[in-house]
Amino acid sequence: MNTPPGHGLDDVVRLIRVHRAYGTEHNRVVALDDVSIGFRRGTFTAVMGPSGSGKSTLLQCAAGLDRPTSGSIILDGLELAGLSEKKLTRLRRERIGFVFQAFNLLPALTVADNVALPLRLAGRRPERGAVERVLERVGLADRAAHRPGELSGGQQQRVAIARALVTDPAVVFGDEPTGALDTRTALEVLRLLRETVLDAGQTAIVVTHDPVVASHADRVVFLADGRIVDELRGASAETVAERMTHLGAWAEQSDARYAGGAV
Repeated sequence: MNTPPGHGLDDVVRLIRVHRAYGTEHNRVVALDDVSIGFRRGTFTAVMGPSGSGKSTLLQCAAGLDRPTSGSIILDGLELAGLSEKKLTRLRRERIGFVFQAFNLLPALTVADNVALPLRLAGRRPERGAVERVLERVGLADRAAHRPGELSGGQQQRVAIARALVTDPAVVFGDEPTGALDTRTALEVLRLLRETVLDAGQTAIVVTHDPVVASHADRVVFLADGRIVDELRGASAETVAERMTHLGAWAEQSDARYAGGAV
């Protein structure tokens, strides 16, 4: 599964033989092991795998938050390896949106100011009506003057999605974006994320452990031991859960093999 797939011009994010290792020679841990994968424009991909499989590392490397030990990452036509930290920061502010489990909203700012924050950090003044339009897209046009503490958890995550979308990013990365929400609210946020991202022709890549979340994606990519081991398209939550169960058994057998070799 780790052989380089056919990449098209529509790949917004592309990883080519990406390797990421931590530690020294004596206690080296490989988080990503020769991973190659492309994410096409206008698609929603869920990334799943057992604990320690490399999910978060894949997201961090793809988003330019972490640099791989070797390999190539191309985002929106730019090779990340050649960018300085200053240029990477600018790229993240202008071409990438982030949605996390923690909403990461500033409590002293209004909803509108929280949404506009990425633009202001990039030294840009929001275009007239830009914040209002993105709040309309997430169903919070009437909450612009409220503070985050006056909103429910689902509404706060909607604000976080609006903030991620306000710069018109090429890709939106999500790290367990519904992990802090109840099931009903999580489903509402998922539908919203899918609609707002795909209707605008953007790309979403979400790391999750939840088969229900993954079932909303066009494609589910499975990692184990830092390698891509499987993928499903248009799968139900039940099918995703069954595949994860098999992956868990596979990971346990793999751990046993490693332990046996170490004895």
